[in-house]
Amino acid sequence: MSRPPFLHRLMLRCYPAAWRMRYGGELLALLADRGSGWRDLPNLLAGAIDARVHLRLRPVGGVLAAAGVPLPPAREAAISLLPTHAPSRAYGIVASAPPRGVMSRRRFMRRMLGVGAGILTLEFLAGTANFLWPQIREGLGGEFRIGTVASVLAIEPRFANGWPYAYNPARMFLVNVPAAKELALGNDVSITDVGAGDLLALWRKCPHLGCLVPAPCESVTRYQCRCHRSTYNILGEKMHEGPAERGLDRFAIRIEPDGTIVVNTSEITRGEPNRGPDALTFVDPHPWEATCSE
Repeated sequence: MSRPPFLHRLMLRCYPAAWRMRYGGELLALLADRGSGWRDLPNLLAGAIDARVHLRLRPVGGVLAAAGVPLPPAREAAISLLPTHAPSRAYGIVASAPPRGVMSRRRFMRRMLGVGAGILTLEFLAGTANFLWPQIREGLGGEFRIGTVASVLAIEPRFANGWPYAYNPARMFLVNVPAAKELALGNDVSITDVGAGDLLALWRKCPHLGCLVPAPCESVTRYQCRCHRSTYNILGEKMHEGPAERGLDRFAIRIEPDGTIVVNTSEITRGEPNRGPDALTFVDPHPWEATCSE
């Protein structure tokens, strides 16, 4: 077999030794068939650089020789075309994994898929926790100085008639109990002389899922949660309607010597369980099943 032209052998020398052992003969045969010349030199040089940067071959050493496996005739002919000083060991097994420190495209896509699934899971859990977490945030666990009865009446004059005073910083209703009972019974009164025992601080958090309970409706003078329609009487006791199993929780309340009303949101009394109409401490004139929409 004739010796390859000098230019072809020069181009082949630019490739790594492992690459030449595997593909050298085929490349020389291709160049001979095409009659390649100097015009092919840039493309061959680019291929040589790529072969040296991305090493994908690993030697078999003497494994094939030790096993007594002969090389195919085509491979022997290809090797005979290489320079005489080339290594005699055959390279023929392509590495099944990328070199150390190099991530394959498939592994990269799997990781990105896992990261995306993790982000979606965190968003779902965060949204669920935000929905289930009690809606009261501000001031829970501290004391609030509401002011005197006179200052409350200046802000909400109907407090003397029994309508609850909504104190938003603590997410609570301040209830004038004697006046509130008369209001629920349909009586028009004005009570301003009240003590600590006549006041009630109702937490506006619905015991079901923590939704903020609005002010009482005028039709039946009851609180009704907008989320799932849990209904409570004017004192916060659970009525028939809605999935809540107990009444509204209450904060501790006191009146200081100067008349200032202080609500301690760190002292919470749980609402009484719903045991039916006979267990209520206050009964208004409406049926037990009545709601604000009726």
